[in-house]
Formats: sequence, C-alpha cells, structure tokens
Amino acid sequence: MKTVLENHRWVKDNLDLGTGPVPVDSCTSEDFYKLEQDRVFRKMWLNVARDEDLPRNGDYIVKNLKVNNTSVLLVRGKDGKVRAFHNVCQHRGNRLAWEDKGHCNGMFVCRFHAWAYDQEGKLKYVSDEANFYDIDKTTLGLKPISADVWAGFIFINLDPNPSETLQQFLAGMTTQLAGYPFEEQPRLFTFHIDEQTNWKVLLDAQNEIYHLPFLHKRSFPVFGPTNAQHFSRILAFTRFGRHTVYSVEEAKIEKPTPVERIVDGLIPATGKLPQMIGWFDFYTVFPNLCILFLGQSHITYNIWPEGVNRTHWEINVYGPPARNPAERFGVEYRVTRLRELWQEDASNHEEIQASLNTGAISHFQFQDEEIQIRHFHKMIRDAVAHA
Repeated sequence: MKTVLENHRWVKDNLDLGTGPVPVDSCTSEDFYKLEQDRVFRKMWLNVARDEDLPRNGDYIVKNLKVNNTSVLLVRGKDGKVRAFHNVCQHRGNRLAWEDKGHCNGMFVCRFHAWAYDQEGKLKYVSDEANFYDIDKTTLGLKPISADVWAGFIFINLDPNPSETLQQFLAGMTTQLAGYPFEEQPRLFTFHIDEQTNWKVLLDAQNEIYHLPFLHKRSFPVFGPTNAQHFSRILAFTRFGRHTVYSVEEAKIEKPTPVERIVDGLIPATGKLPQMIGWFDFYTVFPNLCILFLGQSHITYNIWPEGVNRTHWEINVYGPPARNPAERFGVEYRVTRLRELWQEDASNHEEIQASLNTGAISHFQFQDEEIQIRHFHKMIRDAVAHA
C-alpha cells in the first residue's frame, strides 16, 4: 500500500502554476469561447472515435462538431487505414454523408447532384461532366483532415498543417500507458448528457476528488485515502506537457453491504493486469478527453463545447465482457452506482454556471488538492494567448 503524505504540497513541485486565484471569465465570456474555438479546438488533436467504431473496411461514421461548426467524415478504407475528411461535397457544398454511421461498398454519392467519391476521398464521377468547363477531378477530392490512431483512440486535427504529430502531442503519456489492455475491454455502456454549462465547469468538476466526501457522501461514502478530518487526498500528480494524471490509492470499506460483498466477486477480469499508478488513475488528455482507469475497467469522458454555456458530455464505459448472468449482474450493478454519481455531478454543473453568469464571483479559489485543475486552466489560457 502506497502512503499519501499528509503534509505534502503539490505546488512545491509545480511552482510555475502559482497559488493565486484564477479568473472565471474563461467560463463566461463569449469572446474567450471564440478564441478557444479558434486556438484550441481548431489547433489541437481531438479524440473523435475508437477503432472498434469502424470494424470493417468501408465502415464510416460522421461526427458533427458544433464547437468547430464542422461535420467530419471518418472512413476505414480498403487498405484498412482510417481517414478523415470534411463531410462536404466539392461541387456546391452539400453534406455528403447524412447518416451517423454506415458502410460504403464503393462510393460516397452526393444526393444533390450525384457527384461520387471513393473511400480515399478522390472524386471519381461527375454527372453530366461534359457540360462543365475545364473541370479537373484530380483537384476536387474531399478536403482531408489529419487523422491518426493511438491505442485504438482515433484523433483528428482540423489545422491544415498541424504543428506536431499525434505522438508528439501525447508524448510521455503514451509511455506511461504502454501495454494497457484496451483490446480486452470493449465498450459496454454509453451515456449522453446535454448541459447548460461551460465545458470547463463540467471538466473541472470531474478533475478532482476534493468534493467526494461531501457531494457523494451517500453514493460513494469512501473513495481513496482521507486525512484525520476525512478530507480526500490524492496519491500522485504527474504532468505530461499539456496532459495530466492524478492517482488515488484504494481505501477499504470497513463494513461493505451484503450486495457489495457479493458484487466484488462477480466483476469479470482481463487476461493481463494493466499498468496502474494507483488504484484509480484519472488522465486529462488536453483539451477535452478524460480517461479513468479503475481496476479491470476504464471509462472515457468526451466533453464537447457547443456554446459558451452549452456542453455535450459523452461517457463510455469499457471493461471485460460478462461471461455469465452472475458477471452481468456485477457489471450492471457497478455501472448503476456510477450513473448515480454522474447524476449527482450533473445536478451541480448548471447551478455553478448560473452563479458564474451573475458575476457574483470573479475568481476561482483553488486549493492544493486541485492542482490538476489549476494546470488545466493554465494550459487553456496559454493556448488562447498563442496567436
């Protein structure tokens, strides 16, 4: 069992993050949000899907990113490579693919005038082509978007000339997570939550455990080590450039309920153990992806801005599939408990945003155990300040 040092202060190892109040205008200002759209979500690598979303050559999905006012077409080509394109026909700008997902046996055909493109984005057919003037199909393929894959996570970058590769963007974190058995943990559940709140208010509320003994005192009465006053304490905090991970060691429940004792023996296991820092590791992959590792399973949060006061929260739960009814009960019970926790979280987000919009407070007051949030806000402001 690793020991949490009660007198440890994370800021001593991260002096560049400071200790002062942090302005709240990044969560309320329309002008700041427009800068985030331009300098964060059009410049950074964004996770938009998983490999298993495109299991066969020819499979495609469409991701409509309101934060960028962009529709993205992702397709696995005949060669098995995942490619991304702006979902726009080059004739008159009509949307090319209208379904959220599907399979392309041959061509993507625009339903407006029947221009057709192959799975590599090349324009292959123009209806009534002879009636155009000097048209060159080789220059009119779908507009590509940079795409790459790490550990089954599909990322895109909307910058026509990204300043760094995906591997450079994720440097350090990929080494820490090398060997994690993602392939043994398929998606089990997906939840979608639309909230009237700024995306950072939502992310901040997930990116700390300071609130657990209070907001979740009934649903999760014990989570991680606490000090003599029963305040939560993290085990470790690590930075990987823009990204971070905080870790929590397991705290044993002194008197588990009969159901909890039963469920502990019903959770299916993977064939190999994951590489973990603590019992619970929470990664924030800048800007809007969180990966939570908990025992034999992991959870992802994709937190998508849709306006300065609107956010879409996508939650995916992954883990070993149940092999029998008893294990299915164990999985369903655990996910139900987690859903209660997310509902408690969501009940707070909109109230926080409403309060911030009144101007009643001008700054956030972060304590030492919220070091990861302080880091996140610094990364946001650094990115927005970079023209």
